[in-house]
Amino acid sequence: MTKRSLKYPAIFLAILLIVFLSVDIHRLDSARVRPASEVFDVEAYVSDLWENHLPEIMEGAVEINSLIRMLEDNPDETFENHSHKLGISNTHYFIVKAEGVVESVDEETVTVNVGDNIRTELETVYIFGNAIRDGSGLVDIDDFMNMMDFNMVSVHLNRRVKSEVVEPFRKEVEQGMGISFTGATEINRMDMQLDPLKVIPVKTELAYGAD
Repeated sequence: MTKRSLKYPAIFLAILLIVFLSVDIHRLDSARVRPASEVFDVEAYVSDLWENHLPEIMEGAVEINSLIRMLEDNPDETFENHSHKLGISNTHYFIVKAEGVVESVDEETVTVNVGDNIRTELETVYIFGNAIRDGSGLVDIDDFMNMMDFNMVSVHLNRRVKSEVVEPFRKEVEQGMGISFTGATEINRMDMQLDPLKVIPVKTELAYGAD
């Protein structure tokens, strides 16, 4: 074997060695773990939202009858001014309120007539999704280090709604009761399903008798 034939493999190996020593190699699992000081406390975060910020957002909820009229008359302006959404999605989230009369108490929902022949279904079993988190406009995805933390905010908000709002409400509600409620709803801009409008209640108040 000639000296020239040995020269090129030696150069190639030298280059490989230099590249290898220049790369800072870490274990994949250690790269995914944040320092203990940066662990996200989702329970504390959601408690702060629930107690200190969400009530003000609920106070500014749009009335359902007004919302539906605005969606029929000027949907673009209504989505722009009264909803929140994540990214480029066509799903928009609204915080809404209404007063009405309980028409029926079903296995999964409570149907409420809120006037103008508008029916609303309050969800009382399947409390999931991002309507509360995103409808509030309080939670910015850019504030989170990963999607798991961001999604856990929805999970804990939904749990809180179910335990503190929906379950007590479900035990008391009866057909014919007067009701006022505030909650979150989602509407797809490309396929607006408004009858019935499905709402996750965040606040409810019942009165015996429709009067």
